[in-house]
Amino acid sequence: MAAEVVVPFDADAGPVQRVRSTVLLASLTSLREANQEAAWARLVDAEAREAIATAPAGVWLPVDVALAHYRAIDALELPAEEMAAIGRRVSERVSGTLLGTMADLARGAGVTPWTLYKHIQRFWNRAYDGGAIRVVRHAPKEAVLDMVKCPLVDVRYYRLSLLGHLQGMTSLFCKQAFVRELAGARAPGTVSYRAQWA
Repeated sequence: MAAEVVVPFDADAGPVQRVRSTVLLASLTSLREANQEAAWARLVDAEAREAIATAPAGVWLPVDVALAHYRAIDALELPAEEMAAIGRRVSERVSGTLLGTMADLARGAGVTPWTLYKHIQRFWNRAYDGGAIRVVRHAPKEAVLDMVKCPLVDVRYYRLSLLGHLQGMTSLFCKQAFVRELAGARAPGTVSYRAQWA
């Protein structure tokens, strides 16, 4: 099967400038559940810690706050599996209600992860102000997702957490999902994932 662009890059998207507090608060809750919040609090910049701790859900926070947050988690040097697991838990918190209901309805109608992927830029825009995603179909149950203009992906923890987040969202629409980061050189602010499912 020839590769087919299902979702092209949004040509008008600029670099990520802001992140919804909901994403960072969900991440903080997942850290708390993993007994890592105290260690994170010792490593994160005090201003970023205060901005996250006092932010109500749903407001925009500067990308620098998110970068400080994710760099502090990265400095914890957690195992890769744990980083991805935190991302899956964040996925459950941030998108579980909306996507969970949609997935329950979709399973009965025979909808697949392609339904989600066709709207992935719209979901991204709810959480991030800036950045773009391209989705390329490589097989009936295989996609490559390319992300650009996102400085957060330059933090290893964020890439692994995002992998877990994508796996969690994809698995809502199939029996089993597998997501991995594609190896190779990355330009700053870019990352690619291969998603496969059954």
